[in-house]
Amino acid sequence: MKVFVCIDDTDNYDSIGTGELLENMMGEAAVKGLAKAGFTVRYQLYIHDDIPYTSHNSSMCCSAEVTDLDEFTEFCEEYLEKNSAEGSDPGLCILNDNPNIDYSPLIEFGKDARCKVLTKEYAVKKAEEFGKNVHLSEHGGTGGGIIGALAGAALRAGKEEGRIKGKLHPLPNKTDWSASEFACVFGVQRFIDEDGIEITDNISISFFHPTKLLYSNGMITTVIINENGHFMPKPKIKKNKE
Repeated sequence: MKVFVCIDDTDNYDSIGTGELLENMMGEAAVKGLAKAGFTVRYQLYIHDDIPYTSHNSSMCCSAEVTDLDEFTEFCEEYLEKNSAEGSDPGLCILNDNPNIDYSPLIEFGKDARCKVLTKEYAVKKAEEFGKNVHLSEHGGTGGGIIGALAGAALRAGKEEGRIKGKLHPLPNKTDWSASEFACVFGVQRFIDEDGIEITDNISISFFHPTKLLYSNGMITTVIINENGHFMPKPKIKKNKE
């Protein structure tokens, strides 16, 4: 069974980030034979004084192939309760990745979470509309993380744009690529410029600085910049942990 797994508000200033916690959780699930995870996407949510968050108010969501949904769900719940940081308000969402389900109301909830203050009660209500297709649970503190967890899973289901966790590093002995070569080697499905316009020409790319990939239009995407007539992936700017 294919699902989206999203967690939010699991960290504090001294702990590992929510993204790292999700990857650790999915790694242990893989060792136990419960699931095989895909890449993780970071979704930026609303920054507001009425919303508690550690540094960026972002939720983390990965895709996964699950062997036994009930067993996997129980494992995730126990993992978060055991490993979430002191003082956090963890939330978990596991959403059935079924293209035949119209998740439009949930996707709108996710979009709203990027620009509005939402409540736990509203999150629970929206999740309940989809019955067993959406698992939503809180695992400590106020449980307010369920808002971001549901939002992140919904945005991922709607193929909304987010940032793929981790960096793409250049190869030590090769800096010059054609776009088609770059796509094949690094698994990139789409190139865009800084204005979001898709690049379809087989341009020459210089790759010598680490870069971040986007999940955009449901595809792994590289942002290409033009530096004095030379095309290159947009360099990664160092920020605080996710």
